[in-house]
Amino acid sequence: MADSNATIFVNIASYRDTECQHTVRDLFEKADNPDRVFAGICWQFVPGADDDCFLIETRPNQVRVQEFHAKESMGVCWARAHSQKLWNGEDYTFQIDSHMRFKPGWDTIVLDMLASCPSERAVLSSYPISYEPPNALAPDKVVTIKPKHFSEFGVLMFNSTAKELKDAPAIPKQTAFIAAGMLFGPSDINKDVPYDPKLYFQGEEITLAVRLWTHGWDLYEPNAVIAYHDYTKRPGRVRHWHDKADWNTLNMKSVARVRHLLGVEASNDAEVLEDLDQFGLGLTRTLSDYEAFSGVSFSQRQINGADARALDSNDIKAAKAHRRDVFTKIFDSNGWGSPETRSGDGATLARTDHIRSHLLRLFRDLNVRVLADAGCGDVNWQQQIAAQLQLYLGYDIVQGVIATAAGRHVNLSGFFFKCADIVTEPVAQADAILCRDCLTHLTNDEVLAAIDLFRRSGSQYLIATSFSTPDNTDIAAGEWRPINLSAAPFNMGQPIHLLSENLKDSSKSLGVWTLKNTA
Repeated sequence: MADSNATIFVNIASYRDTECQHTVRDLFEKADNPDRVFAGICWQFVPGADDDCFLIETRPNQVRVQEFHAKESMGVCWARAHSQKLWNGEDYTFQIDSHMRFKPGWDTIVLDMLASCPSERAVLSSYPISYEPPNALAPDKVVTIKPKHFSEFGVLMFNSTAKELKDAPAIPKQTAFIAAGMLFGPSDINKDVPYDPKLYFQGEEITLAVRLWTHGWDLYEPNAVIAYHDYTKRPGRVRHWHDKADWNTLNMKSVARVRHLLGVEASNDAEVLEDLDQFGLGLTRTLSDYEAFSGVSFSQRQINGADARALDSNDIKAAKAHRRDVFTKIFDSNGWGSPETRSGDGATLARTDHIRSHLLRLFRDLNVRVLADAGCGDVNWQQQIAAQLQLYLGYDIVQGVIATAAGRHVNLSGFFFKCADIVTEPVAQADAILCRDCLTHLTNDEVLAAIDLFRRSGSQYLIATSFSTPDNTDIAAGEWRPINLSAAPFNMGQPIHLLSENLKDSSKSLGVWTLKNTA
């Protein structure tokens, strides 16, 4: 049983996050003994614009704060390094994210859990299960982190599996991996493994796991629920990379530092290597020891002896060719069987009559003058909504579709078309991206890749087909299923507008999401 007098330091990095104040309140309210809990927060915010982040103050005498203007921030690891320095000798450290909820009695739970580990140098960590603000908690499960693959930058990436509580082990199970957003252990970890402020985001978790392990800390995954995490894409929430124009430069330096530290690729860049002796590996165990224990070979980019590189160029080309072939066959054979348009019944003038009038009003309200149509088809109906635009940019993966669409509009100004795969090729920056009846035909991974490119385009809004279905059943490219962009794994949050397509026995709508914050 754990020491009832033990004190706990809670390390929180918060970037312009309105949820942090609720996280802190829940942290204290759910503790069995809130008097022993002390929080250290690195607050990064824009004065005036982010006043809604500070509407609630809980136990201010037990909360230490270091404040920075958001423009000073250098990313999450930089912030965690600052909040770690607010530790003031508490016995244990609990590192969390700024958008969390907690199990009642979490402090007793985690202290007893750590005491049950068969190591005197144990650290508990895993991905928390989810909640949706304000307090909609997912069913309790225990989570195991697993290595997924090496990214194109040579950084080990992760996924996870979850099991029912009844199937959890009696005591925490040893692991080789950690989650930076929920980590608990003796506060000696703050001295042994100070947080590396030179890392940006990718590689944070694997480097921390290796550094802890080589410093002699044993890693364990919790066998009960401690906390919950908001994984949703809350409307209006700003990430660091939304504000930081040169975030990619920081990220590239960071991943080079990760590659060097873990033996993937040596660097001679003095900026990449700066202070690495202070934030390097331990001497208790070697990197080779960790590789043998974890089954990961960093230099060979293997997991359990198998090559684990992210899709290389040949794989990407093959996947793209498959998508192109599938949709070309559908177009050439009129596979959806509409006598009016080879884009299918959903693209007929009759089926789009209701939505066209709503889109015209929406374009006026949102001041949409440049529209990128991702998956435009043969543009059977879009000419009806493009009249008030300055520029209409149509994208489709099928060359024959683009030729048909361009031929229809050859004498009209302001219409431009490009053959492109929206899963792998970015669209141009526009006021809005329209993606109607397209993502419903892609796999979940392909949808996620397309959404990522939409965000990177710098466009203001995404207008896309969405249903109210609770689950997003995966399919093969070219098949169809209703898709809910607000639900997992897309988690785009609730749309700021929802335009019903007014169809019988269907919740089909066009949702509108903000891609680019303008605060």
